[in-house]
Amino acid sequence: MNPTKTAHKRNIRYANAPISKQVKLGGKTVVSNALVKQGASNLTPKVHVKKGDMVMLMTGSEKIGRGKTGKVANVFPKTGKIVVEGINMVTRANKQRSVTGQSGLIKKEAPIFASRVMLFCTACKKPTRIKHKVTDNGKKTRICKHCSEAFDA
Repeated sequence: MNPTKTAHKRNIRYANAPISKQVKLGGKTVVSNALVKQGASNLTPKVHVKKGDMVMLMTGSEKIGRGKTGKVANVFPKTGKIVVEGINMVTRANKQRSVTGQSGLIKKEAPIFASRVMLFCTACKKPTRIKHKVTDNGKKTRICKHCSEAFDA
């Protein structure tokens, strides 16, 4: 057995919890199994949606909004999360910071993992996977697998 390989395996711990890459004391790296395959060199997941896309939440509870559609407000590629308008609403207590500031309970969207959503085609009204097509001018566009409608207009 190669000692460098075992030393490398000893320094990486794979957790089942949905956490991002963390470096603990002693140089031990903690990586989520939900995000990457074991032994992968790229520890950040690829986000398949862009800001402004319509998506449908496929997994999770009814409270979070499973089956609802919304527009992607923010994308966080380093953590593999996105913020979708009207989905995963949380209530936060807010103190008044200035005279004109707002205080009290504020509802806002919380980030969710991008793997929990699918791109929603507004033409055929279905959640869909995408295929890529290169146009005549050399630009790569995303296309709906069901109705062949282009997402990038």
